[in-house]
Amino acid sequence: MISKIKEYTTDVSKEMKKVSWPTRQQLRESTIVVIVSCLIITSFVWVVDFAMTYIIQAIF
Repeated sequence: MISKIKEYTTDVSKEMKKVSWPTRQQLRESTIVVIVSCLIITSFVWVVDFAMTYIIQAIF
């Protein structure tokens, strides 16, 4: 059991060295893209919800 855990941690360590980590600038840009995308989608859903609420209230 101990040998398997040791082998696992060794393998994880080797794989983590192969990972291409983003630079601080790339991380910042990606974060901004995600936040802006979330705001756009949220705004769209809010507008559709508002319109559907108005339409449903007008019908009933």
